[in-house]
Amino acid sequence: MQLQDSLQTFEQGGIGVVALTYDSPALQQAFVDKFSITYPLLSDVDAASVTALGIRDPEYPPGDSNYGVAYPGVFVLDTNQRVVGKVFIEGYEKRVDAAGVLAYAQKALQR
Repeated sequence: MQLQDSLQTFEQGGIGVVALTYDSPALQQAFVDKFSITYPLLSDVDAASVTALGIRDPEYPPGDSNYGVAYPGVFVLDTNQRVVGKVFIEGYEKRVDAAGVLAYAQKALQR
């Protein structure tokens, strides 16, 4: 929800926001509806993307209800869809706040 609250600031800085979760599209839609989320949410139910990217939290093995949870973080892509920055934090207790993400993205895109 912090991203939604900061979405206009991201857009004004020329930065788009997309989120990826392990939730099913139906659960995502309930979240979108409840919190009026307007940025795209991608579903990675089988954890293929987070596993391939090396950001899946291995604390949750296949079969665990939390399997597919990624480390909290962000990838910053330029207009050519090249990764120019990334920040991920082990464990789910800590998060990168929206202001920090915006500052980091702006710096990474200036390179």
